[in-house]
Amino acid sequence: MNKPTSLLIAAVLTIGGALAFVGCKSGHDHSSHSHGTAAAKPYPLKTCIVTDEKLGDHGQPSVFVYQGQEIKLCCDDCRKDFDKEPAKYLSKLTAPK
Repeated sequence: MNKPTSLLIAAVLTIGGALAFVGCKSGHDHSSHSHGTAAAKPYPLKTCIVTDEKLGDHGQPSVFVYQGQEIKLCCDDCRKDFDKEPAKYLSKLTAPK
């Protein structure tokens, strides 16, 4: 391996390691995602939080973490509706059964 290639690899590893160590401190909004630093609360429902349809009826559920809560949707299309009014849908997780 030549010296410029070795230096480039060393630089990439150093920067990557530094970013992993520092974490996300860019100040952007974390309400719609997680960087995986903490375990998310498991999704308690067997249905889509948007449509109330049984998960798996439309294939593999769409799964993501929102404010530390795992969310499962019946399909990717439901994500647009969830993102418009997350509080409306999150209330289903705390509603009395």
